[in-house]
Amino acid sequence: MKKFLFKTRKNSTIGGLLVLIIIVGAFYLWKLHRNDGSIINVLVSRTPTLSPTPTSIDPKIKDFGLKIDKLNILVPVIKNVNGSDKAIYNTALKNGVAHFKDTALPGEKGNIFIFGHSSAEIKADYSKIFAKLNDLEKGDEIIIFYQGKDYKYKVKNKDIVEATDISVLDKGKKEILTLMTCWPIGTKDKRLIIRAEPVEK
Repeated sequence: MKKFLFKTRKNSTIGGLLVLIIIVGAFYLWKLHRNDGSIINVLVSRTPTLSPTPTSIDPKIKDFGLKIDKLNILVPVIKNVNGSDKAIYNTALKNGVAHFKDTALPGEKGNIFIFGHSSAEIKADYSKIFAKLNDLEKGDEIIIFYQGKDYKYKVKNKDIVEATDISVLDKGKKEILTLMTCWPIGTKDKRLIIRAEPVEK
């Protein structure tokens, strides 16, 4: 008799658990259906999706532009800007970063010299474009778009120089990319210089 009662209680407990699981499951499915109108739609919508990768770049940037993924920079480069005339270069820097007049161009031997603002000296879209330039480290990638081609460079070093140091414009014998901005951020005391070498293909 005791054996029979024990089995009955055990079977009753298992049966109760199964009924509870069925009720909870049915409630959950009903809730999904009620909230979205379709259980399948809810399940599909909960599947993680990847954001689409941009497939195109503005033609103006592809003609001459700068891309630094680490700093989330994608900006037009204004070609042949007179870096000695404040009015001229400030006008250019409202539209992107500036390529210093008569310095090399991508694919040529020599110093490709590009400069931009790091603080809101002017009220424009690109007034802080180089604010995080100091975050670059040796080996980081920089891409220059020029006339529809991509030129890749790896950061070689960075330096702080005096604002009057024009040696940073020296042409040199090998292709090198130089990026420059004012330093420290919000001042014009010195200049932050990033040097990058072309990646051999």
